[in-house]
Amino acid sequence: MVLGVRGDIDLFSAPVFHEYVCTQISPEGQFILDMSKVDFIGTAGLSVLDSVHASNLRDGRHWAMICGRPLYRLLRAAGQESSYPCFPSVDSALGAWHGRTA
Repeated sequence: MVLGVRGDIDLFSAPVFHEYVCTQISPEGQFILDMSKVDFIGTAGLSVLDSVHASNLRDGRHWAMICGRPLYRLLRAAGQESSYPCFPSVDSALGAWHGRTA
């Protein structure tokens, strides 16, 4: 499943972003969070991603994130660019899962 996100993720929209992601993912499924059309993401958005990432690790759920420039810049500034399963495209994320999927 690919979840697309677009626009700005700031202090005011972060709760909506969190609810959207959490209600769309299935407990045992894998998913790709496509953030390539996000124009701005602030630290509140990064907190949501931290929460989603921790939940996925805890539940053993495979996921990937398509990072656009604003997100990659934030991750790099926070020293977290290697903390997330980031890929440049959906195809590259799916290719990385080859062999892990049923």
